Amino acid sequence: MTERIVLETGEAVVEIVPRLGGSLAAFDLMVGGDRVPILRRWTGEWENPRAFASSPMVPWFNRISGGGFRFGGKFYAIAPNDPLEPFPIHGDGWYSPWEIAARRPDSVTLRLRSQAIPPFDYEATQTLTLAGARLDMTLALKHLGRAPLPYGLGQHPWFVRTPATRLHAPATGVWPTQPPQFPASMKTDPIPEKWNFSRPHALPADRIDNGFAGWNGRARIDWPDRGVAVDVEADSGVRFYQVYSPDGNSPFFCFEPVTHPNNALAMPEPPEETGLRVLLPGEETAMRVALVAARL
Repeated sequence: MTERIVLETGEAVVEIVPRLGGSLAAFDLMVGGDRVPILRRWTGEWENPRAFASSPMVPWFNRISGGGFRFGGKFYAIAPNDPLEPFPIHGDGWYSPWEIAARRPDSVTLRLRSQAIPPFDYEATQTLTLAGARLDMTLALKHLGRAPLPYGLGQHPWFVRTPATRLHAPATGVWPTQPPQFPASMKTDPIPEKWNFSRPHALPADRIDNGFAGWNGRARIDWPDRGVAVDVEADSGVRFYQVYSPDGNSPFFCFEPVTHPNNALAMPEPPEETGLRVLLPGEETAMRVALVAARL
């Protein structure tokens, strides 16, 4: 039986599975004594990271094209790390076992020491705190390698999707559907109406897997048919998000707050322009995201 850490208030319940990617198994709002899922629940039947409620992405988000990336005059080859993907994706944090570093009634801190994907050499910590129906997620990373290196961070929540789901997440531009295409640079396209979440908007009926730029770190998801909602709050360094859902019949969609866009490591712009964070040996970076659930 996989260990689950449970954080519980009178307003919400969070379940965490440290051994399986430091992932969430559930985030439920309490409504009239019943648990109403905000994130899709992990059933326990499948230990693939794609089955969880949410997972941390470290030391980068999404895919890297071209077989690796160039930095500091050197090319670093990065092999595919997922049997379902031809490209390296999401780093190794989402499928690695994390250890419990600290535990309190309202929070847990997890730790991952990794050299699994060279040249990345780091220690990550993830602190999850539940206060009322507010789940705070702080993901931090310390670079332990000998030379400077760019890093990225992200959170990958899998939200419940119903026909009435509405997303509000203002942005200034969008990249083409990914894959099969990859963003070649930081240049974005205008946002078409079907993906225009500058006001509360239904998710598209067809597939969406797109990165959005110019986000202000605030989003809201409403489920009027279920009488619940969640606000997403990210710190000022989280300027991008990704939306993924296979189609209108899917029971889930992903709204992923991230520090950089897909394929940022392979873009021609300097890392600082893409949102990647170049760390010197011993330097740290972090991102903070909160999910605040409520009744409508």
